[in-house]
Amino acid sequence: MRLNRVTRALALFGHPERRFPSFHIAGTNGKGSTAAMLHGILCAQGYRAALYTSPHLSSFTERMRVGDGEITPQEVVELAEALTAQLDRAGIALTFFEFVTVMALVYFACSEIDVAVVEVGLGGRLDATNLVHPKVSIITTIAKDHEAYLGSDLESIAREKGGIIKDGIPVIGGPLAPEARAVIETLSQAHKTKNYFLGRDFSVTMDDTGQFDYEGPQWHLKELSVALHGAHQRNNAALALAALEVSGRDFPVEETAVREGLKEVIWPGRLEMLGSSPTVILDGAHNMEGVEMLVREIRALAGDRRVHILFGAMGDKDWQGMLKELARVAYGFILTKAPMERSVDPQALCQSLPPGVSGRSVDDPLQAAVLLLESAAADDVVLVTGSIYLLGEVRPFLLRVMKPCATAAGRPGAL
Repeated sequence: MRLNRVTRALALFGHPERRFPSFHIAGTNGKGSTAAMLHGILCAQGYRAALYTSPHLSSFTERMRVGDGEITPQEVVELAEALTAQLDRAGIALTFFEFVTVMALVYFACSEIDVAVVEVGLGGRLDATNLVHPKVSIITTIAKDHEAYLGSDLESIAREKGGIIKDGIPVIGGPLAPEARAVIETLSQAHKTKNYFLGRDFSVTMDDTGQFDYEGPQWHLKELSVALHGAHQRNNAALALAALEVSGRDFPVEETAVREGLKEVIWPGRLEMLGSSPTVILDGAHNMEGVEMLVREIRALAGDRRVHILFGAMGDKDWQGMLKELARVAYGFILTKAPMERSVDPQALCQSLPPGVSGRSVDDPLQAAVLLLESAAADDVVLVTGSIYLLGEVRPFLLRVMKPCATAAGRPGAL
C-alpha cells in the first residue's frame, strides 16, 4: 500500500485530482451514507457534483456518479482501455482499487464537475483517494475493522483514518471514542487546522416522529427529515451539514437544498425495506459496530415479531462476534456466502451459532433467500445482512419477487 504508484498514474493524465475540489470522507461506518447525503444536497443546490464510493452493490457503475447519473458501461469500457494502454506503456502496475480510483478522477475531470464527494476505500493515510484536494475532511466513526491493515487498537486505526487530514483543511468528526478523538485532535494540531466534533461543536436532537433538529456554529435547522432510516443516519446527516457549514464560502447552500437533499437521498442496502408480508430489510452491516447499531434498530422496528436472518460474511471480519450479536434478535438463521474466496464457509457459520439458536447452511445465496422467504410468515421480519457482497447477490432477486413497499420517499431505500 503506497501512494507513489497512484501519483505516477495520475501524472500521466495531467493530475485530474487537482482540477476540482473535493469533500473527503473516511471512517469505519457511515462513509457511504454521509457521502450520499452530502452529494444530494450539493446537487439540490444546483452544483455539478460527483460522487465516488465503494464497493458497489449490484453494478460497477454505481461507484461513479455525476449529478443523478451513473457512469455508463460504455464509458467504463472506453476509460479502462485508455487507462490500461497508457499505464502499460509507462510500466505502472496498479491494484484494482487504485485503477478504479484513477478512472473515477479522470472521469470527473473530463465531466467538468464543480466538486466531488470522495469516499475512502480502506483506512485513509495510504488509500488511493488520499491524493484529492479537499475543502473538508470528514471522519465518521472509528471502530475495529480491517485490523490486519489498520492496527488492532483504536489509536492505531485513528492514525490511519486521520491520515486524510491536511494542512489548513478543516476536519469534521463523528461520535468518536475518547482515545480516537484525542488522536484526531493531535493530528489536527500538527496540520494547523480546526476540528469540529459531533456533540461538542454541532449536535442533533431527534423527536418521536423521526425528524431532527441540527445545531451548528451558525446553522440552526428545525424539523429536518432524512430518507434513510436509523438514529445513526441522523448523525451522518449532521456530519454532512457540518461539512457544508464550514465550507460555506466555497459552496454555499440554501436551506431548501438541505431539506430536499436529505429528504430525497437514496442509499440502498442500509436499513432498506424492499417489501412487506413479510417485511424484508437489507442492511450491509459488516463489522461489530455496524451490527450493534443494526440490532438496536431491528429491536425497535420488529417489536415482538419473529426475525429471520440471512447472513454471510468475509473471513477477515469478526463474524463470530457478529453472529452472537445478531442472535439476540434472531428467531433463526440461514447461513450462506457470496461467491468470493474471502467468504466464510456457511457450515462454519452454522457451527458457530450460540447454543439454542437454530440455523441452516445453504451455499447458494439465491436458494438461501428463497428458503428464508418460505420460512417466514406474513407478519414476520426478514433481515439480510453481514456482507455488502451478499446483499449485491440477493437484492436484484428480492426486488423482482417482493411486492413494492410504500415508503416515505415513495421508493425502496427508506422505512
